Amino acid sequence: MPNYILKFTGSCFIDPPVEITRLRLILTVMRGVCLVGLLVNLNGVIASTGSVSVLDRGFLYGDGVYEVVRTFRGRPFGLDEHLTRLRQSAAYLYMDVPWSDAHIRTEVERTLRQAVNDESYVRIVITRGAEDEISLLPGDDIEPSLTIIVRPIAQRMVLSEAGVHLQVSERLRTDRRALTPAAKTGNYLNNILALIEARRGGADDALLLNGDGEVTEATTSNFWLVRDGIVHTPPTEAGILHGITRYFLLQLLRERSIPHRETSLRPEELQTAEEAFLSSSVRLLMPVARIDDHLLPCCPGPLTRLLWEGLLEGMEAGMQAVPPPR
Repeated sequence: MPNYILKFTGSCFIDPPVEITRLRLILTVMRGVCLVGLLVNLNGVIASTGSVSVLDRGFLYGDGVYEVVRTFRGRPFGLDEHLTRLRQSAAYLYMDVPWSDAHIRTEVERTLRQAVNDESYVRIVITRGAEDEISLLPGDDIEPSLTIIVRPIAQRMVLSEAGVHLQVSERLRTDRRALTPAAKTGNYLNNILALIEARRGGADDALLLNGDGEVTEATTSNFWLVRDGIVHTPPTEAGILHGITRYFLLQLLRERSIPHRETSLRPEELQTAEEAFLSSSVRLLMPVARIDDHLLPCCPGPLTRLLWEGLLEGMEAGMQAVPPPR
């Protein structure tokens, strides 16, 4: 394999093992003041930097899948559900995943142990791999690559009081018959362009419609609104990612007997929302303050607050029920 590489690094360079130990000691004293940069586990090798071949199909074509997990009490939350979706995304791309869930879980936990973070963002990336020929069609003998990226996030989870401004985008969500949004792939241009355009329009994020004019989701989050005391969210058939936090929220709504519907939403229905919020794995819930020129009456609203507290309680209970890693 030609030795052409790309390098990505964190904000700190930590190369010799002695320096890693020394930095840990410093951070133990200065925790909360200094944060270590990212750690990269590239095919089992953990370091502060990583090198990926420029011939890797993930770099060339976005030919890969990924998951983002956050930790809670220092441990990955919902990892089993994320790994299930990771395999579903890979199967959609006709891509083999040679590692077991147990192996990926072990590598995630091993990388987290070497980090000095109170809480972490964890990104698991599997690309189809690299080969000598540059061709759209992958070869039969190509070997996938596994990368795990860990970086610190805020220790304390706080529900935003300000909320976000969403702009209904003129750019449509990718049609699920072309490339289903249910697969979490490295091909993210649809979302990137919508987000750039929303920011240029003065909004924080975009809300995308499908080809039938129905609301789907924001660029990295599922969308929810409350009207007449009922929680509404677009169905998976609208062309959305099957969000893991969305999954836990639907469980919570059923457990608390809170009226809710997975139903098609039209843009004009957004104007009658009493409250709205986004859900994602890292932020959990983000209240919506404004959609286009419409200011929401409540931000965050009472149901948003209730669901936030319910999520945190469920996460706490889930962590207590799972034995700590060895």
